[in-house]
Amino acid sequence: MKYTEYDNQTLNHLQNLELMILKDFIKICEENNLTYYMYAGSLLGAVRHNGFIPWDDDLDVIMFRDDFEKFKEIFIASNNETYELLSNETEKDYFHLLSKLMIKGTKFEEGWVSQVDFHIGINMDIFVLDDLAEGKFKRSYQLKKSFLYNKLLIMSKIKLDNLPFITKVITHTGYHILNLLKIKPATLNKRCLSFLRKYKNSNSEYVFDISATAEEYPLIFRRDDFKSITKIKFEDIEVNVPVNYDHILKSLYGDYMQLPPKEDRYNHITETIDFGKY
Repeated sequence: MKYTEYDNQTLNHLQNLELMILKDFIKICEENNLTYYMYAGSLLGAVRHNGFIPWDDDLDVIMFRDDFEKFKEIFIASNNETYELLSNETEKDYFHLLSKLMIKGTKFEEGWVSQVDFHIGINMDIFVLDDLAEGKFKRSYQLKKSFLYNKLLIMSKIKLDNLPFITKVITHTGYHILNLLKIKPATLNKRCLSFLRKYKNSNSEYVFDISATAEEYPLIFRRDDFKSITKIKFEDIEVNVPVNYDHILKSLYGDYMQLPPKEDRYNHITETIDFGKY
């Protein structure tokens, strides 16, 4: 389980900067009629704590694919002085299917960053909801292929060392094969997005988060869970949460209102935190 024991000053500083990112992100969304939702641990924090989970060191939001594509286009065109967007389209060697809105001139890096040519700043994760195919066979095929794309993307760029022996051998073998064949993350991402758009259907019953495949198949949700928003307090602001947040949180965490024991808490294992001028 990943966990960093921060001192209070460092964690508060980190959370305050992440809250700054969230506020500026919301401003862009509201000015351009884009819909976002708090997601994962940040959705849990909003509901259970009216803010950050006390030990959490990141922020998560999620958007439907169309809204995210519009956000990305608007943000890149703005030449923002404070933030940069890290995604498969903005960085050819980026190997995640989620994107990061990062503060320029800061660092929030785990050990694997030494294997890549880009940096990770203090950031907010932006996940994406894609349409899931209708029909059991097509849905199963889409999920399995999405799972494969996610694994291949990661293996195409980094060697994962902190894994059980057999899994480590498999991922290292995949890394060497993909690099020998000169298959880059940008190529895999392009193919993945083309595959996802093949199943685009705004009336599909289910949607899914393709990026949540580190350990298992993508996370699946009912479209109705996101059919409208409600507002919940998050620190000193109000944020969007899905109207059926209870159903989503139960599917993710079970009895989510109960605090987990310390050994079951997680955040990032950071090697470098640099607040820059902030």
